[in-house]
Amino acid sequence: MKPSLRQDFKKATFASSEKRSVILPASLMPNKFLLAAFAPLCMFIGTAASPYALPMNSPPGPAITAVALQPAKTQLVQPCPAFLVFHGEITTTRATSVSYTWVDSRDKPWPVHHRRFSLAGVNGVAHKWKVGKPGKTVDYWVQLKIISPESLVSNKVPVHFTCAK
Repeated sequence: MKPSLRQDFKKATFASSEKRSVILPASLMPNKFLLAAFAPLCMFIGTAASPYALPMNSPPGPAITAVALQPAKTQLVQPCPAFLVFHGEITTTRATSVSYTWVDSRDKPWPVHHRRFSLAGVNGVAHKWKVGKPGKTVDYWVQLKIISPESLVSNKVPVHFTCAK
């Protein structure tokens, strides 16, 4: 019969300036040298001084500091429907999960997207939009809207061109 996980680990308590305990593999307990070397390492990893520190609460302040949207490349007259690509930039102060959508002048509902940014800095997002009918004029604007963790909107980017017949 296979031993349970609970039986494979034991609690070791160390006396120092404060009494501390760690859970170690049972196989280390009989070996005093391994126990003396491994236990302080486990205690150090659980502290903020460790490069492998356990995650802390998020620092105060906004996770997102800026949202910008670049214009899509268009011509004054172009074949339609046109496939436009919008490139947005979301600037974060730390790793964070972001929910965002796109907003246009037609009040059309756009899907909500979710992204996890693992580093602080400028993070890119993109969206393709199929728009226009032959012989018609396209005259809209588009924005990138952050829903969470903070609510922000980018600059409005105009979309103006005439569709070829």
